Amino acid sequence: MAVGEIIDISFTQITCEAKDLDNIPTAGQFIRFELDNYKVLGCVTRYDVGSISQEGYPRALWKTPEELKRFYPQLEQILKGYFKCIILGFISNGKFINCLPDRSIRLHTMVELADKNDILLATQSSLFLNSVIKAKDVDVVEVIPWILYFAYSAREKDYEYIEHMGKELNAYLKYDLNLLTPIIERLENLISHL
Repeated sequence: MAVGEIIDISFTQITCEAKDLDNIPTAGQFIRFELDNYKVLGCVTRYDVGSISQEGYPRALWKTPEELKRFYPQLEQILKGYFKCIILGFISNGKFINCLPDRSIRLHTMVELADKNDILLATQSSLFLNSVIKAKDVDVVEVIPWILYFAYSAREKDYEYIEHMGKELNAYLKYDLNLLTPIIERLENLISHL
């Protein structure tokens, strides 16, 4: 089921308009979409909710969700949710290729959440971590813990996988403990509390 539609493309990243304001994919979630005979996989790096008006921010209405639906049913048409994703690679002939596809991504393509098998394929190799680290305007300290958490969950909570990816991440970050430490702390917090 589609969760969004591609409305902007910039080389390794896409922006999607969310189908439902109450179900916007959040940071770290894996997405997929069809491109000819490929299944392209990516992960969410940011999401925003805003007004379609050029006037700026929506204003506070001080209502409960039920009151908002009753008094302002048009809000669904005025407010829109957006999410940005980086492209991790594509599946061709049952194998994941950690590379951009050899054809251009199309505007207005429907995007859905990736399933467990897609996540397992995309996260076999640590190259997906490098894709996230190298992406422009990505808060890696917030996004990478969630990506690793979703990969860990898809593997039935295999902690050895997390240990291995932690070592790989450390190398990609060039052993920068100021960056690695908060990522690991957030990931440990997610694993122990969810």
